[in-house]
Amino acid sequence: MIGKLIITAIILGGGAFLLLSDSFEEYISPYANAAASDIEYMKNDPATQTKFQQALDVIYENISKIKFSLNDFF
Repeated sequence: MIGKLIITAIILGGGAFLLLSDSFEEYISPYANAAASDIEYMKNDPATQTKFQQALDVIYENISKIKFSLNDFF
C-alpha cells in the first residue's frame, strides 16, 4: 500500500512539474539529446540489434506459452 502511494506521489509530482515548470525544456534538453544519440548508436550497432531481436523472440515465445496454457485451462 505504501509503495502504491509513493508511486502515485511520484507520478503526480512529475506531472505537476511538467505542467507548472517554465524551464522544463532547459531541464530536459540534455537528457533528450543524450537519449537521442544513444538511440542512434543502438540503431547502427549490429550486436545491439541482435540482442533486441533475441529479446523479442523470447517475449513472443512466452506469450505463446501463456496463450496455449490459457487455451488448455478453458
